Amino acid sequence: MGKRAVIYVRTSSEQQAEKNSPIEQEADCRESAEQQGLVVVNVYRDIGRYRVKNKWVEPSGTRYDRPGLLAMLRDAADGQFDVILAWREDRLYRGMRAMLVVLEAIQQHKLTIMLARETFDPATAPLKAWLAQVELENIKERMTMGVKARLRAGKANSGQDRYGYRRNGSVIEVAPEEACWVRQIFAWFIAGMSKKQIRQKLIAANAPQKEATNRRLAKWSFGSIEGILASAETYATGIKVQRREGDRYEISVEPLIDAKMYESFLQLRRKPAKHIFEGLKSYYLAYGLLFCSCNQRWQQRGATSHYRNEKGQWVERKSINGIYFCPQVHNELISRECPRKLNRIEVDREVWRQVCNIINNPGVLIEQVRSLVEDVKHDAGAMASDRDRIEKELENIVYNRQWAITQARKGSISEDDMDGRLNELSLLEVQLKGELTSTKDEIDIQMFDEWERKVQEYLVDLQDGIQGLDIDPENPEWFETFDLRHKVVQLLTEKVIVHQDGSLTVIIRLDLIGLLRDQNTPGSGGNNGCNRWPNQEKELKKKAPRTNLGKSPYVYVRVVAF
Repeated sequence: MGKRAVIYVRTSSEQQAEKNSPIEQEADCRESAEQQGLVVVNVYRDIGRYRVKNKWVEPSGTRYDRPGLLAMLRDAADGQFDVILAWREDRLYRGMRAMLVVLEAIQQHKLTIMLARETFDPATAPLKAWLAQVELENIKERMTMGVKARLRAGKANSGQDRYGYRRNGSVIEVAPEEACWVRQIFAWFIAGMSKKQIRQKLIAANAPQKEATNRRLAKWSFGSIEGILASAETYATGIKVQRREGDRYEISVEPLIDAKMYESFLQLRRKPAKHIFEGLKSYYLAYGLLFCSCNQRWQQRGATSHYRNEKGQWVERKSINGIYFCPQVHNELISRECPRKLNRIEVDREVWRQVCNIINNPGVLIEQVRSLVEDVKHDAGAMASDRDRIEKELENIVYNRQWAITQARKGSISEDDMDGRLNELSLLEVQLKGELTSTKDEIDIQMFDEWERKVQEYLVDLQDGIQGLDIDPENPEWFETFDLRHKVVQLLTEKVIVHQDGSLTVIIRLDLIGLLRDQNTPGSGGNNGCNRWPNQEKELKKKAPRTNLGKSPYVYVRVVAF
């Protein structure tokens, strides 16, 4: 039986002139595998846009976070194959960072790379990756210049057309089947219909929507309707504004709504500025922490110190109850396991109980910390060893480069031999510097000396700090100590999972490395965590920092109610 091989296929819009469809790439790779006697066990594809945080990105060869590539590397770590087969080398990577990820994987897992249209040479890979990245940057610069020239000439740019229009070459023209619905949506809005009513009518009438790059989760979502209403100025004035790298360009289009309709829309759309009562205070202990099976962050209402009455006056509440609720408004996207809303008092009481339980019974948390410390020490030790090795090899490159130049001057070697030797050293230097970059900002292992004692002391301080705060939310004294209680919950809670029956699972986090650093910093108050933990509004707004050890410094514990 031949070696196990996997095929990797990648396409994106980074080079529109490329003629290498996924089907053609895979067919060529399968033909090459058959000729080489390889057994294809899987195919990994990066052929469409994917989401990174809140942004959709193309699977460019410069990106090292491509889903298909990462899945392939994970399977490589499990020993599922022996050979990676790609169409060309630039399908795997087109930049230094992505190249280092791939080369590190093949070295670590003893894999072989084969190419259907080229010959792979690991010695020249760093130089080719660097040249490919330079070429790609030049292409992007030329494309940007071309786009700006088209926009200055009043020609349409590529991209999604606004609803009601379509692209015809470089001209934006009216799409009659969509334009009538644009006018109808504005007419319904002016008539006083809500967005929910407008959506129901659009769905009932089977109004057409534009083809989407990605599958729509909901038909005629509220966001789509709001996007049309927000474009009222373009529909009325016939001027489409496009921006490119800070520059503003105007393209003339045919108006879809008349001036009278636009003015009526603006009168309804303009809302008087609301005066926010200076003494307004919110009482939500689990603010921003609740998530349900709809994959939504829950919102809240009704638990504020004041409310606005029918006359627009701020009035103090006699009783503060309030609710948390799921903000998903599209019925077809609401999970059957979502309870939709929960009483604020009951949620706050349960979240506080679970947070106090983990503080007062820290055994589970300590065990999780112990596991993380062992992993961090192991990875940090290996990284320090790699860093020392790389720095020594870089020093040897400087010595060898000078030796080659000296020998050429003496006539011991020819100039061609010297050039060949210098090129080899330059390639090796590029590769080593890339590896060195990934080992920067090491964690000081000495920081973990007596970590268990420090964490125990910190938790004891927390136990002392929450004494006297265990007041029922229905007790009026609860509001007097709300700020301290809220800071404790926000500091230690990563998220709260809401279940179908209304029960809650609190996921606790502990910033281990931040805690140890603070305790080791002069003037930080030593182990006096009680002086530190209630005053972290700025820290709470920061995301968990990442370390080059590939691990988050946060320890996460899933706390089941007990």
